[in-house]
Amino acid sequence: MRTLSMALALLALPASSCALGCQSLDAKTQPPFEILVHVESDPGRPLAGAVLVVNGRERGTTLGDGRARLSFVGNDGDTFDLWVRCPDGFASPSKPIPASLRRIADPAKLPQYDATCAPSQRSIVVAIRADNGANLPVMYLNKEVARTDASGAAHFFLPAKPGDSFELVLNTSERGNEKLRPQNPSAPFVVRSADEVFLFEQRFNRDKDPVRYVAPPKKATHL
Repeated sequence: MRTLSMALALLALPASSCALGCQSLDAKTQPPFEILVHVESDPGRPLAGAVLVVNGRERGTTLGDGRARLSFVGNDGDTFDLWVRCPDGFASPSKPIPASLRRIADPAKLPQYDATCAPSQRSIVVAIRADNGANLPVMYLNKEVARTDASGAAHFFLPAKPGDSFELVLNTSERGNEKLRPQNPSAPFVVRSADEVFLFEQRFNRDKDPVRYVAPPKKATHL
């Protein structure tokens, strides 16, 4: 009986080994998991050159359409942190994207993860409209950056970081502007996280010359 049991066990061993080997073979032949990562600098502006990192290893870089297709070997449901390293001139996210491996019923679609690389500097355009303020210097950090035309209009470009604040002054100290009111008006601005156009509007009044009363000449009296 013991001999028969041992014989049956030996016969069963190859079958068991084959089953384990087949499972391992099936796992290796499973197609890899794929995900799509889409990076923008601003809504509707895809960003190329963003590097995608998993476990300290670079796994791909976004192309001109802001997308990168990444491939992974693992199990359905595996999770990992996906870091986005933005190109120069853009701020990288401070936190990773929590990503996971999963299959979608439609093979033509891939799980997509979105990220933003905000520009480190913003393009600011300042437009000045000064009623009765022709030919006035526009001052930024005590330097003239523009000058109003004959209608009192001017504009200039200013690169600035999000969160920066600045002040503009309409300089009325030049000769001939002594009677403009107010004198040297200013306006503060704060840069937000988007390209923007700021408007500096100012209305000037001019003091009128004092009216002098001239007494009529006295009539001569004849004796």
